[in-house]
Amino acid sequence: MFHLKTYYNNIMPDFINSEYSVEKLFPAGTAFSFEGKKYHVVLCGKPRPSQGECKTDVYIKGVTSDKKDTVELKISVKQQNADFLENKMSLDRACEIFGKDASDIIKRCLLSIQDCFVADYLVYFKGCGKTEAHTMKLGWKFELLNKLSGEKSGVLELTEEQKYDVFAGINLSEDKKNSRVNGQIINDSGVANYILNIDNDNMTQDTCLRNLQPIEEYAKSQTIYFACKALNYRFDKSKWDGPRPLSVYVDWFIDNGKLNARLIFDYPLEHNGNEVGEKLKSILKELKIKKFDDLRGVLSHNVRCYSKE
Repeated sequence: MFHLKTYYNNIMPDFINSEYSVEKLFPAGTAFSFEGKKYHVVLCGKPRPSQGECKTDVYIKGVTSDKKDTVELKISVKQQNADFLENKMSLDRACEIFGKDASDIIKRCLLSIQDCFVADYLVYFKGCGKTEAHTMKLGWKFELLNKLSGEKSGVLELTEEQKYDVFAGINLSEDKKNSRVNGQIINDSGVANYILNIDNDNMTQDTCLRNLQPIEEYAKSQTIYFACKALNYRFDKSKWDGPRPLSVYVDWFIDNGKLNARLIFDYPLEHNGNEVGEKLKSILKELKIKKFDDLRGVLSHNVRCYSKE
């Protein structure tokens, strides 16, 4: 079973090391050659917003000896083994990535695989695959990846400009755009202009510079995928994985004494696991459900169940 904590424990130290391996190649006072000109490093560091992350992992500012020319290398460091682009998508974050059309873009994704949601089980009397026995669906989270992941995934249909926005961070908040580098606020330091694909930390300054790709050109060639992952209520433990925003949520309700449900596609990421989970717990209490098998007598025939031995 995939565990997000394990994933981060394994990946994040490597990613931080990769960032540092780039940063240490450009200490202040050293020189580098870029696009036919020689620059001296006046500032190098990781841009840091007051909270969250920006798109630039390493910021380098260089000036020529005569002070006539300046260059800013705002590098997004990408590890070859990193699958996630965004794995904790909230509505605010979606708007930062996609701009004002965020909800419509996500809705198009959801409707393109609507049949997969409709065909899914909402109640599990028995375990199935990665889903434990005695669970009920609350909804599905929304993630961005660089590859397909499961049946509820697909290609994110974006224009070239929208792809550029995703990788560069054009729609970030002002705080993230204008991050602090070594304590100094630098305008647009959080908006990346180059990307560096890295598969090991043993690189020289020259190989680093040669492998930089303008982010606008890089973005055009990329395919971005979305994936919707289930958030489940685990009845026996009376818990779920917190207030994760839901792209599609299950609206549980009582209809003529029966537990019924409908899938809501119209408000992506506007409702979260806590809202849906607490409502479901309240309904189960009203129906006097003490044991999971008690559900068998109150479930509407519209609710798909998995109960194979």
